[in-house]
Amino acid sequence: MTADVALGILALLAGALWRLEVEWRGWEGLRWAGYFHLAVPAGIASFLVWTWVFLDVPSRRRRAAIASVLALLAAIAVPLTEASLRTVFSRFFFAHPLPWPVLFWWLLSPSLVVAVLRAFRVPVESRRWVLGQALFVAAWPLGTLVTQVVPQHGHSDAIHAFKSGLVVPFFVIALGISVPTRNLGKP
Repeated sequence: MTADVALGILALLAGALWRLEVEWRGWEGLRWAGYFHLAVPAGIASFLVWTWVFLDVPSRRRRAAIASVLALLAAIAVPLTEASLRTVFSRFFFAHPLPWPVLFWWLLSPSLVVAVLRAFRVPVESRRWVLGQALFVAAWPLGTLVTQVVPQHGHSDAIHAFKSGLVVPFFVIALGISVPTRNLGKP
């Protein structure tokens, strides 16, 4: 299996897991914005395993170290992002200055992945980094466009794009685009 196919499957599964959790816990209203999503750590763990398996670094220890640093960053980023997204979906969002920097930091997630890779002297192509960063920023608008094509509960808007999990595959692919990968048959 190639890294790209595995990343695509992982992205679709992460989006489906998010959607299943929202359906399981209840679709009504903004209930989904008020609890911790188990799909988030499951998706992050899956992405870290994908990175460890497919990262084009011959040393298992180095791949494990990179995945560990990415896991540490995710452990810091997830609670901050969850809190800021809860604030985004509250009616008092514009009264709170705090979530803006957190949201902008979250939007730089692909750049943080690249920074970790470069810190470990893993070469990353600039065009792939730019593409991944652009896709991450465009994930929400793209997910909103998908809601207009794929039947959903509710409306075809940004809230339902996020709630339905249609943005999740774009986020996962955007994070993985910059990772230099290898085929499984190679060392």
